[in-house]
Amino acid sequence: MRVIVVGGGLVGSSLAEKLAGDGHDVVLVERDRELIAALNDRLDVQTIAGNGSTVPVLERAGIRDCDLLFATTNSDEANMVVALVGSALFKVPRVVARLRESGHEASFRAIAAGLGGERLAINPDVAAVEKILSLMPVPGAVDVVPFFDGRLMVAGFTIRRESDFNGLLLSHLRLLFPATPMLVAAIRRGGNWMVPHGDQEIRAGDLVYFAMDPAELENVLVLLRLKRGVERRVMVAGATRIGIDLARRLEAMTVPVTLLEPKRDAAEAAAAQLTDALVVHGSATDRALLEEEGGERAQGFVACADDHEENVVACLLARQLGVAHTFALVDNPALAGLIGDLGIDAVISPRQLSVSLALHFARRGRVKAVAALLEDSVEVVEAEAAEGSRLVRDTLAEVKLPRGTLVAAVARGNHIVVPRGDDRVEPGDRVLIIMSSDNSGKLDAFLEERT
Repeated sequence: MRVIVVGGGLVGSSLAEKLAGDGHDVVLVERDRELIAALNDRLDVQTIAGNGSTVPVLERAGIRDCDLLFATTNSDEANMVVALVGSALFKVPRVVARLRESGHEASFRAIAAGLGGERLAINPDVAAVEKILSLMPVPGAVDVVPFFDGRLMVAGFTIRRESDFNGLLLSHLRLLFPATPMLVAAIRRGGNWMVPHGDQEIRAGDLVYFAMDPAELENVLVLLRLKRGVERRVMVAGATRIGIDLARRLEAMTVPVTLLEPKRDAAEAAAAQLTDALVVHGSATDRALLEEEGGERAQGFVACADDHEENVVACLLARQLGVAHTFALVDNPALAGLIGDLGIDAVISPRQLSVSLALHFARRGRVKAVAALLEDSVEVVEAEAAEGSRLVRDTLAEVKLPRGTLVAAVARGNHIVVPRGDDRVEPGDRVLIIMSSDNSGKLDAFLEERT
């Protein structure tokens, strides 16, 4: 496809890199010439310096032949202009706009409804809140992603030395879980990712992603030696848009919430917007304050201030006090890579969540869901097997998927199985595919219907 990405920040550049890796013809538009120069050194895409919300610049980018347009600048207003110009004036068939204000989202959807084609508004703040809420019920998880309409979950955990999984051969998982689908989808060890095979073992310190039946979660937590918090209460650090929305959602779930905010005016504004949450004027990096508010008894601590380094420090302090589950809002990829080593359970990256949602939209058709695991090195894809595709021609061993690619599970009707090499995928099956991100561009060749 011919793809135009307007905005070269973290979201736009990550998205351009992914789509180019998938084999698409990508043009990246960015008005900051210094940023353009840096992107030219890092990305293998065509770049154009200019204001992407103007018609002349969009025409230089080739919008008249564009199949897919992404508006990913840091300005909602600019993204609205880009999306509407592309949709109404140039009739681009598929358009995605990153919009953080709920009012802009509603306006975009209302206008898009009358334009035809496919339009998607992505709100990174809402995506971040949804991700935090999905992680809350799973102590110790760095990531939780549902697949097959919630019948299978992929969850990542750092393996402790005392865990019963430490030293376990992957092939022995079937002995522990004989009646339900269970496998290890990916492992990060010493900074390196791998899609493992049955003769490998799990080691202490590994970050392991399990694909499992949600009904087995409690059994997995027991084997991991993970415990839930003493109290159901959650502490939220930062009266940001994400922090307030999260507190509001937790209120609706009748979960007791304490919101910490160091700026008095922001704390007062948050208190006016919330009903039951306790809003405290103070810093989340103040140990005495956390102790006074009973942080050691909280089930979860979520640091979502605008200063992401401060979020990491706050989570480390909360962990020292004994909070069961800590989350840090971090969009710096270099900093995010250290989270597991620092003992923080999970990093929430609005950038990565936005990219995942955009990629899902870009890979429409047979692809039903896409999730990028920590650091974007591994992707999990749910797809439908088409009649005549390479995926259904032979056994999985003989299909010869790219190295580092694994068909982790197959959903056929109401049944989900972990396939072996001599099993076959049938047309209409839903398949869960684990792959290194470098191989994502090769997947279409196995999914496309051929005559």
